[in-house]
Amino acid sequence: MELNNYTVKNTHSSESGSHKASVRESSSGRGSGKAPGDGKPTRVRTVLNEKQLHTLRTCYSANPRPDALMKEQLVEMTQLSPRVIRVWFQNKRCKDKKRAIALKQQQQQEKRKELSTIALAHRKPK
Repeated sequence: MELNNYTVKNTHSSESGSHKASVRESSSGRGSGKAPGDGKPTRVRTVLNEKQLHTLRTCYSANPRPDALMKEQLVEMTQLSPRVIRVWFQNKRCKDKKRAIALKQQQQQEKRKELSTIALAHRKPK
């Protein structure tokens, strides 16, 4: 089945947490980085509800690299696709790594600034 110029959209019911997919026409393929009519539908961003996010965050805090069994349990608990689970964990690890690097750089800058202030204060006037 070919779906030219259509978008697959994931929707989540807040009450039941069920995972549904719907298809809608896309607008000229802008933003996808692909030529329109290439035969592949463009995915729309999956929106997670609070319960799903809480489940994913809790699992991540216990283990940022879940094994296949844990991922399968998350699929059942959240009603999300395995791909969404995998990508969420990849993105979360990447964000955490970037935050840690930025925090380390900020601390180093503050330390350099503090050291230069101390060095200027101990200088003897000529």
